[in-house]
Amino acid sequence: MVVDSGDTVVGNVTGFTFDGSQRVLPAVVLERNGQRVGLLVHPDRFEGSGPSLAYESLDCTGQAWLNGPFATLILPGTIEGPGQTVYIPDLSATPGLVTAQSLLQMGRCFTFQFDVSPAVPALPLVDLDTVFTPPFRLK
Repeated sequence: MVVDSGDTVVGNVTGFTFDGSQRVLPAVVLERNGQRVGLLVHPDRFEGSGPSLAYESLDCTGQAWLNGPFATLILPGTIEGPGQTVYIPDLSATPGLVTAQSLLQMGRCFTFQFDVSPAVPALPLVDLDTVFTPPFRLK
């Protein structure tokens, strides 16, 4: 399992991946509010496993959308601000077509028009900064 600096359990390790810099990162399953979300854990931060957030606005504001549907037992989590907020797909929504004008990726907003289909609303699940304190380690 991965724990934070106060020994709070982040989640159980489900595998490992290389991050391109010769480091091996653990993949964990975070459980919050009845949802299971897959994340990668760096020593000092988290990395999402989900797609980027798409917006109908030109400035990455308003309702965020994810390319879905997601028929998995473990949801992909997308991490964006504020803090390290995990966004998950709204599984109760009916997927549809959204014409997006911007894309939020790693804290940067990119403006261009593209279709997202099937699109489902993104829901904020938890700001990981309010729950865990780095550094993170295996236990």
